[in-house]
Amino acid sequence: MTNSIWFDSKGAEARSEDAPIKEYDVAIIGGGILGASCAYFLSRRKKLKVALIEQKCVAYGSSGRNAGFVLRGIETYYNQCIDKYGREKAKYIYSFAEESQAVLRRFAEECKIDFEYDPCGSLVLADSIEELEDLEKSYELLKQDGFAVELIKADPIDRGFYGALLNNGDFGIHPVKMVRALVDFSQIELFENESVQRIESKRSSEMTLIHTSNQKILASKTLIATNAYTPYLEPWFGPKLQVARAQMLSTFPLKSEILDRVCYANYGWIYFRQLKDKRLLLGGKRNTQLEEEVGLADIVTAPIQIALEEYLADRFPEAAGVGIQHRWSGAMAFTADGLPLLGRHPQHPEVYFAVGCNGHGLGYSTNMAQQLVALALDGKEPGVFDATRSSLKNTNPAIVDDLDGP
Repeated sequence: MTNSIWFDSKGAEARSEDAPIKEYDVAIIGGGILGASCAYFLSRRKKLKVALIEQKCVAYGSSGRNAGFVLRGIETYYNQCIDKYGREKAKYIYSFAEESQAVLRRFAEECKIDFEYDPCGSLVLADSIEELEDLEKSYELLKQDGFAVELIKADPIDRGFYGALLNNGDFGIHPVKMVRALVDFSQIELFENESVQRIESKRSSEMTLIHTSNQKILASKTLIATNAYTPYLEPWFGPKLQVARAQMLSTFPLKSEILDRVCYANYGWIYFRQLKDKRLLLGGKRNTQLEEEVGLADIVTAPIQIALEEYLADRFPEAAGVGIQHRWSGAMAFTADGLPLLGRHPQHPEVYFAVGCNGHGLGYSTNMAQQLVALALDGKEPGVFDATRSSLKNTNPAIVDDLDGP
């Protein structure tokens, strides 16, 4: 999200320059699930002085604007994931997400803070015979590779689907409560409502000076965890990420419980769940307006919302007359090959990043944060998600260009 000079009558740079320098071992830019997870992993190491900088409040961006699904894998079904990335890499991606889930389960037990962890499992629902065939192929391949999954050759929720995959390890959460819990548990110094204006490398001291609206923060290591907002923070990321919007709605509470799992359908283009208070959440339909649903604008649009309401009326007659309580949107960052970017900024040697979660930030981010911390503090190689990987070299130059440097 950009900030116009006209909203800053005093001058942010002037306020920042007048501020005393505050020094930290690690500064995290971005207070969403990835940044909060970085804070959590840093808190488990030797005593470090850590600052978390957030432009608004924690979980203000897409981390607080999703359906609260923590899923294994990515939007591509496992058979398609293998076709795209190869068997070994596909297995790694799904195992990576399972490890991410395991971290959150352990955290739920450890922190004793209620973020509405719901071990309900997920249903991946087939909207067509063709999709069911993909689910059957995915099922066989998942089983061969040691993943726990069940195939259901009938509609498990009696709403016109052809079958489903049941993933018992998936779960639902309250994403804002979870991010806040991670931050509170980590006991780092939090700077909310601080827009980063400039990142300056201090090469003589091998540190980075971060100028925010009101602060000057000097850090030995800086971690960028801003996902869709990253190109607005650092233009170097502009050609590497494509920003798109997702929209959702929720009803007032229904009279009864009609769903007991989080659900994906139509290759992930539609998703829904029912909360414990019986409100129904429904999101998706972005595929009907792909060219329009781009950018960071925090808006809902009539075409998408109408499409969601039509789906609601068609598949969930129990919601008739209940009414819509909330409508919202969230921005996501996509990469050219569908995998996140993990690496070191070529222009700022002590700045590291993990961005581009491709719409699956809750599933990726805790383990991605663990990898980012290991890269920055231990020099661990980025591996599959390395931002300089060769698979990005031959992709659309409008999305990805010049990954090796400025």
